[in-house]
Amino acid sequence: MSIRRYRAEDFDAVASLWEDVGFNMPPNEPRRDIEFLLRHDNAVLLVDDVDGTVMGTILAGHDGHRGWLYRFAVWPEHRGKGHGRALFAAAEQWLAARGLVKIELLIRGDNMRVKPYYERVGYEQTPRIVMARLVSDAERRAAILKIPVVITYLEMTQKPAHETLPMPPGKVALLRAEHMPIAMFRYLYGAVGGPWFWWERCLMSDEEIATIIHDPQVELYLLHVDGCPAGYAEIDRRKDGIVNINHLGLLPDFIGRGYGQFLLRQSIETAWMTDPERVTVDTCTLDHPGALPAYQRAGFTPYAQKRMEIDDPRVDGHIPAAFEPNLP
Repeated sequence: MSIRRYRAEDFDAVASLWEDVGFNMPPNEPRRDIEFLLRHDNAVLLVDDVDGTVMGTILAGHDGHRGWLYRFAVWPEHRGKGHGRALFAAAEQWLAARGLVKIELLIRGDNMRVKPYYERVGYEQTPRIVMARLVSDAERRAAILKIPVVITYLEMTQKPAHETLPMPPGKVALLRAEHMPIAMFRYLYGAVGGPWFWWERCLMSDEEIATIIHDPQVELYLLHVDGCPAGYAEIDRRKDGIVNINHLGLLPDFIGRGYGQFLLRQSIETAWMTDPERVTVDTCTLDHPGALPAYQRAGFTPYAQKRMEIDDPRVDGHIPAAFEPNLP
C-alpha cells in the first residue's frame, strides 16, 4: 500500500467511497469540499493507493491549535488489512510535522460502531461538549466583505524614448514562454498576484485560462534572475490597433531591487514591436502602491477611472487569508 496526497484523477473513486460510507449528506458535497480544501495549506487529503486503486481516505487539518481528523474511510471488503492504521499514521505524521500535539476527531451519534476502532488506535473519549451551527448560503453571501476598488486605466499613444537603464543585479533574462502549462500559470498568477488580490483568473476553469494564454495573440514573458523565475508579463494583441499589458508583476522576493522597472520597460518595448495605435495598461488600488507612479514615469497617461466593489476573495480561498487588501 502507498499513502499519498489526493490527486484530481482520484475524485470519482473518493466520492464513491464517501457515498458508500454515508459521508455525502447535506451540506457535504465532495467536489466543493475537496476544491475548497486544496486551496488551503492547513489541511491535506490522503488516500491509500494499492496498485492504482483507492482503498481508503483520511483528511487531516488544523486550526493553529488542534489537529483534526475527518473523512476516514476504508472500503468494507478491505477492512482489517492494515489500511486504516496506515492512513492514521500518515495523517498523524503530517500533523506532528506542523507542531500539532493535540489531535481530535468527532463521531456522529449514529455511527458509534466505529468507537472501538478509534480506541484501538490510541484515541479516547474526552469530556467535551461539541456545539455546532450551520451557516446558510444566504447568510454566507450576506457576510462576505465587500472590498472597495478604484481602477485606473492608462494609455500610451506613441513609443517613448526611454533612456538606457542599468541592468539590475544578477544574471537576468526575459524569455517568452510558449504553451505554458496551466498549472504553471496558476502558480505564477498566485505567487505574483496573491499579495495584491489578483483574483479574476482564480475563478476561471483551466479551459477558460487556456483560451487566453494559449491564444497566438497573447504573449507571456517570464523574467528569470540567476536561473529562477522572478516575475512575468502578459501582452495581449487580440484587439486591432491596441496592445494591452494584462498582467505584470514580480514574486515577492524580487520586489524593490530594480527588476520591476526592467520588466516594465522591456514589456513596453515588446508591446510596440507591432506598431499599434496605442498601448494600454490598468492598475487598481489593490496593486502595489508603486504600480501607478511607475506606469506614469514610464510614459503612460491615465484616461479613465472606475470605482467598484468586489467580494472578498479570501472567503473562498482564492487569496490566502493572511493577506490584507490595500484600500483606496
